[in-house]
Amino acid sequence: MIPVADTGLLVGFLDRADQYHAWAAERIGQLRQSLVTCEAVIAETEYLVPRSGPLLMEMIDRGTLQVVSLLPRESAAIGALMGRYPRMQFADACVVRLSAMISGAVVFTTDKQDFSIYRRNPKDRIEAVTP
Repeated sequence: MIPVADTGLLVGFLDRADQYHAWAAERIGQLRQSLVTCEAVIAETEYLVPRSGPLLMEMIDRGTLQVVSLLPRESAAIGALMGRYPRMQFADACVVRLSAMISGAVVFTTDKQDFSIYRRNPKDRIEAVTP
């Protein structure tokens, strides 16, 4: 299993007032390997949890988070996902694309509804861990 972090996991972990804080802290505490994410998730997390940038950079420096750069190499695939799911936001499209690129990927997200609909390929369900 390769854990892929969606924004909700990181927001829950970093914001003690978030409704998913206990869940996120427990999930991250149980992992024995780095989380994989992308720059879009980092930016969205920092926007939703102001002043979390230094903590996110520390997580990256320590290797808790591995950041995969997707653009421009994956822009066509990400655009195709956003075309298939018209309400899909950019960060979600990047997480779905990461899950397709990484064998054994499991997405850790608080967005159970959307990630139950999204497919990494037209028919492949995304394995997700949700609260």
